[in-house]
Amino acid sequence: MKAIKIQLWYGLLLLGILLGLITAYRVLIGTGFVLYAKTDILVWTMPIAAYVFFSLTSSGLAFVSSIPVVFGIKRYQPIEKRTAFLEIAVLFAAFTCLLLHLGSPQKVYYYLFSPNLASPLWWLGMLYGLYLIVLLLSFRKMHKAQVSKGLGVFTLIVAIATSTALGWLFGLPDARPVFSANFLAMYFPLTGFGSALAAVLLFSLAYHHFAKVPLSGGDRNLYEDLGKLFGFVMALTLVFFLWRTIVGGTSATAVEFGGFRHMLSSGWYHLALWVGLVIPILMITMPAVRNATWGKITAAALFLVGMFAGRLEMVLSGLVMPTGPKAEGQPPFVSYWPTIWEVLVFVSALAVLLFVYTLGERNLKLSEAPE
Repeated sequence: MKAIKIQLWYGLLLLGILLGLITAYRVLIGTGFVLYAKTDILVWTMPIAAYVFFSLTSSGLAFVSSIPVVFGIKRYQPIEKRTAFLEIAVLFAAFTCLLLHLGSPQKVYYYLFSPNLASPLWWLGMLYGLYLIVLLLSFRKMHKAQVSKGLGVFTLIVAIATSTALGWLFGLPDARPVFSANFLAMYFPLTGFGSALAAVLLFSLAYHHFAKVPLSGGDRNLYEDLGKLFGFVMALTLVFFLWRTIVGGTSATAVEFGGFRHMLSSGWYHLALWVGLVIPILMITMPAVRNATWGKITAAALFLVGMFAGRLEMVLSGLVMPTGPKAEGQPPFVSYWPTIWEVLVFVSALAVLLFVYTLGERNLKLSEAPE
């Protein structure tokens, strides 16, 4: 029975990856971006929101994995190796979304051989490429039961650089002040850290459940500590979320904030607020729920769902109101709903993440703690 369940799991993941390959063929070789809900106004849609979600989660996981090696808090060592491998799996998911968003990814050699040092896109690509290399080297060390503090510090620095550079990139257009670089440079690392804590709780506790490995006393205390830290980060995220709502949604008089004010009534915004923040915060504040495995898993899953909705809301907030010459002949706000192909981009990226992680969990002894 166990073998059948494993085969069924791999079959579902391979189906998700196959759907992604079909999408890639149709977008990159076949009919192109007409499969997406992209327009001259909505130049970014769900694939970019998914890329931001996965890439920031990966950066946040670097913060978590650095706790024992960089900051010397040894009780976090049991999750260090699993967290480091999860960083790699989540980053592959981010690259999948980005690949399916680009028009001609095969022309990456232009990026390599004609770099534009004045372009934030070039710096972001360079940082994420460097980040992947550093992650692979760091995990290789961990797999050999070794720890390099220098490599851990460097990984943390690169992770901070990627998450802040992403906020810098979004904040470049002066015509879209809702993408405030000063705000996003703080908000992205914070929410990436929250998503990482949620992912660690979700994947670690799921491993103990499905592998039928009972939690030791030390592991139970560790996950209770992570649950408390997760609750604090969620509360801080809620403060930033509400501050953005007040400043950009109700206090700002600039016309360019009209798109954000429009999105305040959207389902994406309320999904991010109520499902992703309010409900899991209330759950974590109740000791009986916080200390229960199901409580931590549920709160973590809800936060991740809400955070994905929040990434999509943020992307759309800066785009749904046409500006400049392109506003002529357009309605005050354009509507958006993802096409099935955009959903398949997210599904395939999630399948890549889970497939890579499952292989690691089954073959790389992720429960081992580096010495």
